Amino acid sequence: MADKAGSFFRQGAWMVMATLLGGVGMTFVHTFLNARLSFDQYSQFKSLLGIFYILGAPQTGIWTLFAQQTAMAVTPEQVGAVGRAARQTALAIGVLMGLVAIYILFRGETLARDLKLEGVSALWATWGLMLATLWLAICRGILQGKQDFFTFGWVSILDGLGRAGGIVFVVLLFHAHAAGAIVGALIGNLAALALGGWALLPILSRPGSSPNWRKWLGVLVPLTLIGAALQTLSQLDLIFLRGIIPQGRIDEFDLGQRYAPAQTLGFALTQFTVPLALVMFPKVARSRATSEKSNALQLTLLTTAVLGGVAALAMTILPWLPVKILFPRADSAVASLLVPWFGWAMLAFTLANVLISNLLAHGRYRVVVGAAVVSLLYVMAINWNGDRILALGPDLGLKRVVVIIGVSNVLLLAVAAWFSRAALKENAPLQSGSDSR
Repeated sequence: MADKAGSFFRQGAWMVMATLLGGVGMTFVHTFLNARLSFDQYSQFKSLLGIFYILGAPQTGIWTLFAQQTAMAVTPEQVGAVGRAARQTALAIGVLMGLVAIYILFRGETLARDLKLEGVSALWATWGLMLATLWLAICRGILQGKQDFFTFGWVSILDGLGRAGGIVFVVLLFHAHAAGAIVGALIGNLAALALGGWALLPILSRPGSSPNWRKWLGVLVPLTLIGAALQTLSQLDLIFLRGIIPQGRIDEFDLGQRYAPAQTLGFALTQFTVPLALVMFPKVARSRATSEKSNALQLTLLTTAVLGGVAALAMTILPWLPVKILFPRADSAVASLLVPWFGWAMLAFTLANVLISNLLAHGRYRVVVGAAVVSLLYVMAINWNGDRILALGPDLGLKRVVVIIGVSNVLLLAVAAWFSRAALKENAPLQSGSDSR
């Protein structure tokens, strides 16, 4: 049966509201830290978040895998297998993160110097946040897959508002900088993990047969690769800039004022529209398992285009307004120069994400290769332009970075559209529940 538009939009509206409430907390974090820390310390915080998102790319694969498998679990035995897989995956994550801890123990000081961080404590805080987030990805995936959007939404709210409260507490009480802010974010993440784990106890504790790990890993690998590609496209830029700008020109480029606010607003646009894709994914995966038709893709794509387009247009017409509201200490005339560019660049990214999510929900993983190629081209382009960015100076050089991001995201959208069109030509429309590839 085709998804009812009313049900879709009710669930979508709740997820948008939940994400916005969580986003209020996330946004407050950036406003608070931008006002509390020096611009360079704030830039360090943004760089640590970038490291977290890129190295935490497996969370996307884990989240999506459990959402897909839970949505397709139509018998008690299959649900039990999901619960057992969740326990085994959580244990494996703990072991792998233990190996990462050993690396930080021996190489952390060098890595901190290369990234121009104040100390290795920032890396340890990021490690803790990454571990908690990977575990939370299991909970998010199961909640999404069983379409428990009520709890899923509250997890998002607690994650955002809990992070805000934790960061304010740690920074004010201990006069902490970037590392302390990451610790505060970890506090909120742990609160969301506690809520998600408690809500899923009936599934997580349910006995079941061990899943076919060969099959599951065959799905997890492409999902992780696509997660890494998307995170690279959305998070590498600030890490790259902090790496290439010489210490003597840090103040000239002033990334905390000239670049980070616009990047934050562009990322906020993706968070404003992504909830619709979260609602779409389990509906499409469920339709695949039950061979029923779904119109979730059309509803999601249209709504994302409208909402994202309005947001990008507002960022173009009044680019200074969100800067003044969210980053009052920054010079809005300087900080708003890149806002329109980020708005349209990230709109292309969100539309591509909808198409890619639809393909993944149907088990069509060939798009992963295309996204990986786009990501690689982006990395090559941004590295090849490193000297030119420095030569052009802060205004034109930073704009060149955003243009590269925008072109890469448009190319990603074109790749996602091409694979979607190619799938439709295989006489197995993506709106149906067919699993042919």
